[in-house]
Amino acid sequence: MQTAPSVMNSEANNEICALVPPPLRRLFDPQANALPTLQATCQKILNMSGDTSSPDALAQIVSRDPGLTCKVLQIANGIAYSPQQTITSVPHAVTWLGLDTVRTLVATAQLMEHLAQMPDRRPLLSRLIAKALFASTHAFELGTAMNYPQPGQLFSAALLYSFVDLVIAYQAPDLYELLVEARTPADEANILGVSKTRFATALAQTWVLPTGLVDLISAPPPVAETRWQTNQQIFVGLVSGANNLVSAMANPSKPGVADRIRRTLQQGSALPERSLQEALTRAFDKGRQLSRSVGITETVIAQASASPSTLTPSISSPKVQTPSPDQPRSQTVPPIQTHPFETLQKFQTSLLAAKDFNSLLSTLVKALHDDGGFTRVALALLNPGDTDQLLGRVVVGVDEPTQHLCSFTGSLTVDHPLFLRVLKQHDPILVSDASAEEPQSLHPTFAAIWQTSSAVLAPIRVGNRPIGLLYCDRGPYSSQVSPHDLQSFQLFFGQAILSINRLAGIL
Repeated sequence: MQTAPSVMNSEANNEICALVPPPLRRLFDPQANALPTLQATCQKILNMSGDTSSPDALAQIVSRDPGLTCKVLQIANGIAYSPQQTITSVPHAVTWLGLDTVRTLVATAQLMEHLAQMPDRRPLLSRLIAKALFASTHAFELGTAMNYPQPGQLFSAALLYSFVDLVIAYQAPDLYELLVEARTPADEANILGVSKTRFATALAQTWVLPTGLVDLISAPPPVAETRWQTNQQIFVGLVSGANNLVSAMANPSKPGVADRIRRTLQQGSALPERSLQEALTRAFDKGRQLSRSVGITETVIAQASASPSTLTPSISSPKVQTPSPDQPRSQTVPPIQTHPFETLQKFQTSLLAAKDFNSLLSTLVKALHDDGGFTRVALALLNPGDTDQLLGRVVVGVDEPTQHLCSFTGSLTVDHPLFLRVLKQHDPILVSDASAEEPQSLHPTFAAIWQTSSAVLAPIRVGNRPIGLLYCDRGPYSSQVSPHDLQSFQLFFGQAILSINRLAGIL
């Protein structure tokens, strides 16, 4: 038997059904089952289907599907989610990522497979799914930075907060395009027959989604330029704020809107500028990885403005010494071996004079080449907004620097699995015979350009977070890097990493 509130909701929903345009009316008929795929997706994400309620049960579902297994393990092993660990089993990946993230991956991947049968609508719906994924990671990371007790709830709520956009775009794309231009509830009512909030609330009740989500959709956002005081204000502020921020980031035609929303989030959360920016950078990175994992490869969201310290450094190649023509570089005894104390003292002085990351990293590259005995030295950095992407930035000791730098650029998971393994470590490693590495470890283009037989590879980390890697060798093929060269490298590397972390305020 229906309770009185249920009867009232049913009557209200019937009233709304009579007001909305004909293409949307079937959505309010429980018997019509108009959008079973979307409705099932919402219920899976919210764990209403019952088969994803525990890590073991969810791991079993993922393990039965090779495609899902690959997606989950790839996300779990990316720098964005596990900067130090290598995860090899699905149960470990599910535990590591969290139920909310894995449930979302499972449900969204299945939805994307369904959309493959709708090529005319897939681009629009893919953009909306990407926006929802980005909103969920932004709410989660901001909540984590605030020590919110259950950030997973923020993730799921932010993901479904704008579910009505996807529903309308799926059912009536023309109406959705009109709705995008609406500025007020009155504008929305002219298109939908009722305001968008009223429409979404009624649809959530029709689909029997949790009361908490219904209340969230209908709740007014916290007052701007005030600090959130209650848990409810924090919850609503983060979920609605994350969605508003991502929507603004996805619409570059309105400059300044994203910055205003960002300021509102900072005022409401009371996060320091640095903590806020770090959370937003992590959120953008994770949103990019989740979107790519479900097959959305186009750039849907442009990263919001960031403080200069969080951007990828723009480093110019330092001036280096040129070896004497009558003495090959590979046979030169480097200063670190002939005058170690003086060489390290000079290097330390150069580090102290460096005022930013750019000059520190340039100093390190130059010292390894001039004083460390390495013929070729290269620096590659991670894109902070997409840490699966490596960017070649500086190289010395080669005739074709552009070609050599481009050989570093690419996806860690697809193009450079060896570099991904290096970035998860803390210490430099000596690759004694690069040709003996696993066939897929070195990209064929990289191997052909560098023609290396041995090299030193080292992760550059700020705290526990890798930001890039160094590559050093003594020339192509026969010029071997020895364990003694690795020891020399570590003398420079250790001092440089300490200086980098001091500059970052970690030490």
